[in-house]
Amino acid sequence: MAAARRGDRRALEELCRREWRPVYGLVYRAVQDRAEAEDLTQETFLKALQHLDGFRASGAPFRAYLSEVAMNLVRDRWRRRGRRPLWLESLPEVRDRAAGPEATAAGRADRDRIRRALAGLSRDHRMVIVLRILDRKPAAECAALMKRTPAAIRQLQHRALSELRNALSERVEA
Repeated sequence: MAAARRGDRRALEELCRREWRPVYGLVYRAVQDRAEAEDLTQETFLKALQHLDGFRASGAPFRAYLSEVAMNLVRDRWRRRGRRPLWLESLPEVRDRAAGPEATAAGRADRDRIRRALAGLSRDHRMVIVLRILDRKPAAECAALMKRTPAAIRQLQHRALSELRNALSERVEA
């Protein structure tokens, strides 16, 4: 990091090479479009590297900083286009090749039910579920992104999962 701040080309290339794939994956899951994800990832690195002097490693990894820059750019693009987030689309679709049309339809209905339940959660609860469970980010990285402590993230995750469980059980009863 120190060498990159001094403008060492090799250090900058190594930073980009090491962090490109995780940042691209995060952006792609948000926008669901390869070309747009590549553009936003490139924009993320340009913006982050231009402001490298402003990065202060306060226990958070550089990847958390890049993730925050990337998600801010994604939100800005959504605002400009009047588009709503597609993070719900990142729910995995598990297909059993031996399953018939009934099982496929039931799986699709379950995913839709989960999407609706997630959409009903508060922004923080939804974000912690997406980051911790769908993106499998460690608590420390989520803490840096959400400006909380790792312990607070774990507590928030527990509450979010409880709320999601309640929302899903209410929908089943209905």
